[in-house]
Amino acid sequence: MDAGAWRAAERKLLLARREALAPEERRRFDERMTETLVHGFAGALEGHAIGFYWPMKGEFDPRVAVHRFRERHCRGALPVVVRKAEPLEFREWWPGVETAPGVFGLPVPQGSPVLVPDVVLVPPVGFDSMGYRLGYGGGYFDRTLAALSPQPLKIGVGREASRIHTIHPQPHDIPMDFIVTERGVHEVTLAGLRLVERLADVARIAARILDRRRKLPANDVAVLLNTLLEAERAGAKVLNVYLEQLPLGTEARALLTCVQQDESRNCAVLMGLLRRSGAEVSGATGDFLQKALAIEGARERLEFLNRGQSWVARRIAAALPHIANGEVREALKRMHDSHIANVAGCDALLEAMAPAGS
Repeated sequence: MDAGAWRAAERKLLLARREALAPEERRRFDERMTETLVHGFAGALEGHAIGFYWPMKGEFDPRVAVHRFRERHCRGALPVVVRKAEPLEFREWWPGVETAPGVFGLPVPQGSPVLVPDVVLVPPVGFDSMGYRLGYGGGYFDRTLAALSPQPLKIGVGREASRIHTIHPQPHDIPMDFIVTERGVHEVTLAGLRLVERLADVARIAARILDRRRKLPANDVAVLLNTLLEAERAGAKVLNVYLEQLPLGTEARALLTCVQQDESRNCAVLMGLLRRSGAEVSGATGDFLQKALAIEGARERLEFLNRGQSWVARRIAAALPHIANGEVREALKRMHDSHIANVAGCDALLEAMAPAGS
């Protein structure tokens, strides 16, 4: 049996086992795990953004723990499926925030800020002795965690009934930092899961991991700035071609001209930041330019452009909390906000256009 077929069969068994737990037993486990999470991690997580999930199919319910963390100045955020097969986006959640049904009918915050989580509570269908999790098969959490840089603190929260020997991890699988069950907190080490005997030690271990990941070294900042520069340069060149070739109305042309000017201005800002830091300035454009120019059709081209703008915004948002240099942080924040505004403008333009193939 290949890995995909094995996982599908194992997933079915584990879901049935989890949902077969008696409601009273599930409630008792949830209460115990909530106390373990709060008393174990609160000291390390104060003031951090915590990504969590709305429970379904017998999952551990993290909402009480998130309420308790919010009392310690944490911010909660729920995942949003932005596009199929792309990383999730997290939007801030608080009691009373407006929501709308999303995937599986789960609530999605409406109009609240996008947050890049410092910590993510992850629900496993199954987890193994090395801290890897088996999900529902869509790959959204794995793609999301892989896209975040630096990595958040990853806390898998599940019940002992979901423990298996191995999930037969594949190259895309990402191990957790901790697994929390009704038995307690398990640190994920190179040797596998280690039950933390003293709950008081959990915050110290978690804080050490967060501190190690918090700030980007100068070399990594330069790599980030050059990556963004290549993307912005490609975007500016693509838009020059699009403005010449696409049949655009007056409003659409004005919008894309503003976007092109933003991309060009961002190039100048990024080159200035790199030169002032003494770093080498890249002259490349990556492969975005050729891919964009190979696309046919006005709508398809604009959709591709918007995906590129969204990627840049996500990349900046992920990096901002970890950049110590104030000048770099402020410049990137302005860039992020301009990309969000431009994505919204292009989305409105796409909504006004006829669907592809019509």
